[in-house]
Amino acid sequence: MKRFFVITYLACFGIFNSTIASVVFPSASIALKGMLSVGGPMRSLPVEANLYAVSVEVIFNADLGNLTIEVVNETGDTVFKSTVNAIADGTLAIDTTILESGEYILLIMDDQEGYLEGSFLID
Repeated sequence: MKRFFVITYLACFGIFNSTIASVVFPSASIALKGMLSVGGPMRSLPVEANLYAVSVEVIFNADLGNLTIEVVNETGDTVFKSTVNAIADGTLAIDTTILESGEYILLIMDDQEGYLEGSFLID
């Protein structure tokens, strides 16, 4: 709802441009593979991730408890790590403006050795 309002407001006043669009709309969906051990049987993936111009947004589609979110660079160094209490409809935004150009791996891990992973590219 907030995004719709912002887009409508900006479009009405003629200030909607490609820079704003790249911040508001994802440039790519990050394909996540693997399986989490928490959350029980689900018909769809309990977590989604999208790459924006200035961030990666992780979206939780179910109550999943504590998850560790990591971003790892090409050399295997962890450049971001956070443990969150993942609740349905919750999100986590990861600032990508501090990352150097290159390929990164997004890891989402639960306490029972379940994980999801996906890669994304920063230009």
